[in-house]
Amino acid sequence: TKKWRVLLKSATGENIQDKGKQMDRWVEHYSEVYSRQNTITEAALNTVDGFPVETELDEKPPMEELKKVIESLSTGKAPGKDGIPPEVIKCGINVLLEHLHDLLCQCWDEGAVPQDMRDANIVTLYKNKGDRSNCNNYRGISLLSVMGKVFARVILNRLQKLADRVYPVTVRVPSRK
Repeated sequence: TKKWRVLLKSATGENIQDKGKQMDRWVEHYSEVYSRQNTITEAALNTVDGFPVETELDEKPPMEELKKVIESLSTGKAPGKDGIPPEVIKCGINVLLEHLHDLLCQCWDEGAVPQDMRDANIVTLYKNKGDRSNCNNYRGISLLSVMGKVFARVILNRLQKLADRVYPVTVRVPSRK
């Protein structure tokens, strides 16, 4: 079989031969696609002081909360940068749970998550229409760390419970389940 490679075009329409420059073009493309202007004004931030402070979110999640999230992981999904698929975490829950809980608690104390859990690998898929050399004719799929997703789900579940209790459905959009 003959192996071929598609040449990408620069933003100005010139063909890019060099593989490194093609990678730079993808970085440029996704930087344009995913960069957003901050739309929150200083005035809007100043209104936050009027809301009650809910300290229950400061409490570290118990191990059972983490276990429920891990058990609810979807299988058959591609792993992120770390290469760990959800099946490994689900199957190894009896051995891994305590260690993962320690890591979650450490992140909770520090107020930060390791960079590897926040980074995404972007895989580009051709949309099957248009010029293959045009970056706009590709869809970027972000592959995220499964553990990053687990930690994010723990936080989301807690925020959802709080929102359901503090803000009645009449003043917010109902959550998607």
